[in-house]
Amino acid sequence: MSDIDWLYDHLKTRRSKGEKDIPFLHTLLEGAHIEMPENETIKRNPDLEARCVKLRAQQEAREYRKMTKSVDNVRMRFPEDSISYQLKQLNRQLIAIGQFIISIFAGFLFGFRGVEWMVGNLDFGFRLLLGVMCALVIALAEIYFLAKKLNEELNIPETVQLGGPLKFADQQNFTSNNTKSALEKQHQD
Repeated sequence: MSDIDWLYDHLKTRRSKGEKDIPFLHTLLEGAHIEMPENETIKRNPDLEARCVKLRAQQEAREYRKMTKSVDNVRMRFPEDSISYQLKQLNRQLIAIGQFIISIFAGFLFGFRGVEWMVGNLDFGFRLLLGVMCALVIALAEIYFLAKKLNEELNIPETVQLGGPLKFADQQNFTSNNTKSALEKQHQD
């Protein structure tokens, strides 16, 4: 490209000096074959490639489950896309937030008023400090248990499945226990 730029500038300067019969660049390049330099190809990192394959497989599995959700009886029992399920989740989250706020407020009241009722008259600053300390301890405990609960709810199996119905690691134990209980229930009449 630098050679073509040089040639263009050279022809332009000769034309500006008043020389006649100077051809234009496009007439010189007619019928010419210009080979541009190729970009250097960088080999992909194998870890990145493995991760991309895993993500593609997970996406395909999600699409397959979504596509076959209305056909499979197991997935019809767990309709995560329904409005009632989403409202129940919203209700659970609002209850958790309300419980968090009420617990902190009750802890503050215990530290501010409750200790005074048990011990006797205390300074306002000391009562305020006790209330804040109790509320802080309760807030830390509530955050711990809330995070633990959310972690249990969001626990998703790590296995990659390429298609078909959802499989779990302990599916063999699950099916053998269910078949035993089903056989026992048949003869209860």
